[in-house]
Amino acid sequence: MQTVEVDIRKLDRALKFAPKILKYELADGMDRISKGFLKRFRQQRLQGYPGVRGASGRGLFGTFRRAFLVSPSIEGMGMMIYTYSKIAKLHEQGGIVKDPKGGRLAVPLSARKQMFTSKGKLRGRYKNPKELKNVKALRLKGKTFLAKITKRTNAVLPLYILKKQVTIKPRLGFYNTWDNLTDYRINILNKSILKALRRI
Repeated sequence: MQTVEVDIRKLDRALKFAPKILKYELADGMDRISKGFLKRFRQQRLQGYPGVRGASGRGLFGTFRRAFLVSPSIEGMGMMIYTYSKIAKLHEQGGIVKDPKGGRLAVPLSARKQMFTSKGKLRGRYKNPKELKNVKALRLKGKTFLAKITKRTNAVLPLYILKKQVTIKPRLGFYNTWDNLTDYRINILNKSILKALRRI
């Protein structure tokens, strides 16, 4: 749960004279805060390094939702920005990824530029290694790779490395982004209080 500090004297005055007007203005301010936060979150943390890539509406960013806490009292008002995505939680907190069936994970080799778009996103045809033709598992230098084998020249081109598990470092920065916007949130709420006082 996150809280912000506002001008208490102006808040008390608004609470005393116009609670309904204040609730309306605060709700409008919270709407602006949540929209502003998600915009900055997408720009700063979902465009690739140092965060993760997931800016499309259908991708990781599309899993985040906004909700408002409705209450008869001003004190009970609030907002939530949340996701049920396990992938988002993994990128936020870090963790270890394993194949639930006990197999190995095929991790694309970043050196294979042809597998990625200019923005660093894995191309669709490389998302499922099992569907690629002429790809076989090979043991090289103590590691197992999935490699494309050209029949004519018998050339071997490693595309993926097979791993029992992959360690994901915390890099989403959801909470850090929110904490860095403290002044932004306070300013919007204080402006909402002033707008309510002007309407009295």
